[in-house]
Amino acid sequence: MDLLLALFLGILQGITEWLPISSSGHLVLFQYIFGGTNDVVYDIMVHGGTLLAVIIFFWKDFLMLLKNFALTFVDVWKLKGRAFYIDDDRKLTWYVLLATVPIIIAGVLLQDYVEEIFNSILVVGIGFMVTGIWLLSTHNIRGNKEISLKKSLIIGLAQSIAIFPGISRSGSTIATGMLLHMDREKAARFSFLLSIPTIGGAFIYKILKTPMVDVLTPSNIVGFLTAFIVGMLTIKFLLYIIKKGRFYIFGFYTISLGILILLYLLIQ
Repeated sequence: MDLLLALFLGILQGITEWLPISSSGHLVLFQYIFGGTNDVVYDIMVHGGTLLAVIIFFWKDFLMLLKNFALTFVDVWKLKGRAFYIDDDRKLTWYVLLATVPIIIAGVLLQDYVEEIFNSILVVGIGFMVTGIWLLSTHNIRGNKEISLKKSLIIGLAQSIAIFPGISRSGSTIATGMLLHMDREKAARFSFLLSIPTIGGAFIYKILKTPMVDVLTPSNIVGFLTAFIVGMLTIKFLLYIIKKGRFYIFGFYTISLGILILLYLLIQ
């Protein structure tokens, strides 16, 4: 891949991974515009860049998750089942892990099908419209509820739908949390924490299957670093938008983009 294109797509990934507008949909769309096909190794590397961004941005929460995951297995000998919900941090850790299960199941069951349709512009266009409707449905939604086991599983199911290009992972999870009347900032925090095992698992799985000579190419490194830097800035921006109660506005963009794609396919 050309370095200039790798830089551009890295910036695109850093913006679209965290804004609720679908990074996968935009990568497929722009690679289609530039006349290429989806580069799976590059795609996973830029996702690795945005993964590093969220780990560093939420480093205290990340360390909390690791600590509580490890301590659960220490405490289970004396506390039995209580070891999984001894306090709020422990419960949050396992809610995040349990919410990851649906996308793992969906990924295993639908992997071949998703890979087959991944470069379909039609699927991307429809996905953008679904995302937009999801986002707009949060307009005027208010809530102050905390995360629970039931809510975490529902959010996890929503995330599993985002394996299809054009459907935003952050959009589907944050919007679902808000529709469950969670506090919007807490819904966003849960979504960001949920991204760590979700993206991290896929990143490690794909990297281990790929020869290092194909991973550490100049274009992949440029994409990784660019996605990391831009991703850090985008997370801060999105949290500001959510705090101001303007999360739904991204729905206008994704619906408009989806309509344009479908019109293009109709007239070409």
